[in-house]
Amino acid sequence: MLPELDDQLAADEADALRTVLGDFAGQVQSTLGATLVGAYLKGSFALGAGDPHADVDFLVVTSRALDPGQDAGIREIHRRLPDRPEHWAHVLEGSYATAEQLHLRADPDQPWLYVDNGQREMELSTHDNTETFRWVLRNRGLAITGPPAASLLPHVPAQSVRDEAAQLAARRHVDALADAEYLENGWGQPHEVLTQCRMLFSATNGEVTSKHDAARWCQAVLPAEWHDLIEAAVAARPDPWVRINTQADPGLTALTRRFIEDLLPRITAAREGSTGGVSNHHVASSREPGRH
Repeated sequence: MLPELDDQLAADEADALRTVLGDFAGQVQSTLGATLVGAYLKGSFALGAGDPHADVDFLVVTSRALDPGQDAGIREIHRRLPDRPEHWAHVLEGSYATAEQLHLRADPDQPWLYVDNGQREMELSTHDNTETFRWVLRNRGLAITGPPAASLLPHVPAQSVRDEAAQLAARRHVDALADAEYLENGWGQPHEVLTQCRMLFSATNGEVTSKHDAARWCQAVLPAEWHDLIEAAVAARPDPWVRINTQADPGLTALTRRFIEDLLPRITAAREGSTGGVSNHHVASSREPGRH
């Protein structure tokens, strides 16, 4: 199961993650029975960029909405998962959606049953009801159990990915700049830099890639003034749960504010088919082969 993990993790970590995911899928199958269509990895591991610090992003697809007993059973599974000793059981994050919902375009008003990173209590959230999520599932999703992910939903148009990236950038331009605590945080500041890089990549290419690969792509296409900021964000990737309790370098916080201001017009232009100051040559040539 999931041989793709062997290229991303040490053998013992890959085996531990497979054990957690296999047991999780088995519990879901026992609870949902014939209602279960499949369970899938998305996020970093689906994009080929997983590492020991990554969340484990998943989607469970069902043939119909859960009945009250199934809903209660799924909630109990997630309530107990963090009791397991494996690290991976503490970082699962994902949603439950019907096959019919996946065939629709993203709807910010339609929440799915969702569990946040490592939490015990589930909620209704639109976190995964996005075009970005659909693109990753359709093009890179890894089956834990069930048919190939690509068989579950139609092609995601590149313009849908571009449009969503630009809309998200506009929202983050307001929200992130207004949230001083987030940009001054040792986790939040580099996270925002990498998120901005991925939005520019998606708006330009109509595809989705990992934050790491988006950062390397941006270093190839953006002016040199931003290269050190991006490099610092990549270097800050390890131990996110340590960094969340630290303060960011004030100089990096100030630069991040400028970076957000600089990238919004670039992302907006890319959405409309303009390079927005990004070299056409670099757009075509800077992707790293073999990386997702």
